[in-house]
Amino acid sequence: MSKNSRKLPVFVGVAIWEAYRFYKGKGIFNKLRYKQQHEAVSNYLETHYPNALYSDIIEVDSGWSCVVTDGGRKIMLYFTRAEDGTFIFWEKEN
Repeated sequence: MSKNSRKLPVFVGVAIWEAYRFYKGKGIFNKLRYKQQHEAVSNYLETHYPNALYSDIIEVDSGWSCVVTDGGRKIMLYFTRAEDGTFIFWEKEN
């Protein structure tokens, strides 16, 4: 068995794993899958928490959520899209 044929299952496994991550919007693919949501969260944070960072965006029952870190504070940010296309936000501090 040659070296290349032994590496093939590893490459196939990595390709499948990355395809799954792309489909689920994990890691570097999160900003691609949820582009409009990232723009909305960024705009929201500029206004309310200018120096804050936020986690990957995940889908929840009624929309999306992420964790905002502002200094030592952690805030769960939930948001949904209204019928007119605007995003509606609400927060829960942990």
